[in-house]
Amino acid sequence: MNLDFAVRADKTAERNADRLGIADAAYIYAAAVDILGNNPARDGEEDYALAEATTTLGQCLTADAQLRLFLAGPAGPSTPLGPGGPAGAAKAIRAYFKAYGYVGTQHSVANIRIAFTGRDSAAVTCQIPCFHWLIDQRMLLAPVSYADEMVRVGDVWKIAKRNIYAMRFWVVSGYAPDPLDPSLAHRR
Repeated sequence: MNLDFAVRADKTAERNADRLGIADAAYIYAAAVDILGNNPARDGEEDYALAEATTTLGQCLTADAQLRLFLAGPAGPSTPLGPGGPAGAAKAIRAYFKAYGYVGTQHSVANIRIAFTGRDSAAVTCQIPCFHWLIDQRMLLAPVSYADEMVRVGDVWKIAKRNIYAMRFWVVSGYAPDPLDPSLAHRR
């Protein structure tokens, strides 16, 4: 997606409020993903995190939002991340995290770029440094980029379409699950 991010006269007070609302949608999405990532599902138990994440995603995704995951960058193949909407996205993210053994995640939102495409629409990109702790004590570092089509729904900006581009993965072995354990200190 090639966006024109030139600074224009749309830096009015209203557009600044829109920019904050758009950024808030990105932050809410990251929080919802981390609700799932930090509360692993256990077979046979009620998944409270799934319900909470679905509700949280409802604050930032349209009812029919479409998410696509690209694991080999923008030019690679993609797959839909669920059938659409907050519940579909939450279930797909939960299944993905469970399949890969994630027991903790941290998704931080950075470098949000906004290009208004209409009064109630915008093209948005942002960078997401992602940390995924795996059940086998390894850490997966996977920085991703989001390319979004956002729309205003009532007074709230929401994600209508999101492409998630993963381009690199690093796996680190032996992270320390207990930083208070002095035996973990490196000795010279």
